[in-house]
Amino acid sequence: MKFKTPFQSATERLLNAGAENSLYEKAASDIEANNIDKGLWTKAFAEADGNEIRQKALYIKMIVKQYKDEILAGEELAAVMASEEEKRQRQAAWAAEDARRNKQSPDDIAKKKEAEKSANKAREDFQQEQRERDAELKR
Repeated sequence: MKFKTPFQSATERLLNAGAENSLYEKAASDIEANNIDKGLWTKAFAEADGNEIRQKALYIKMIVKQYKDEILAGEELAAVMASEEEKRQRQAAWAAEDARRNKQSPDDIAKKKEAEKSANKAREDFQQEQRERDAELKR
């Protein structure tokens, strides 16, 4: 769902208007069901200087904006998740291709990488011990 892009077609504007109207309808239903965001309701009251009719109007605008923000954040998150999934799929494809070239299974490649990590860790631990011994000898 996109909102207020300056270069929209008539169809996009109609769809966006319909989506926005649905959000206002949701806001009205939530108010009728007394499902109100108390923090936002209080903020609207403060901005309305205690005028309850104006408070309700401000609240509706604020909650619709919040709904829009949540939708846009959800779309953004979905795009990030899709990107991460594509990355995992590419990595799996590369691993499978490497395995095919090397005639190794993906599990063998994973075990080899784990062994390399373990060897690197052991080397780092040994080097740290050496540095500590050298520092003690210098004292």
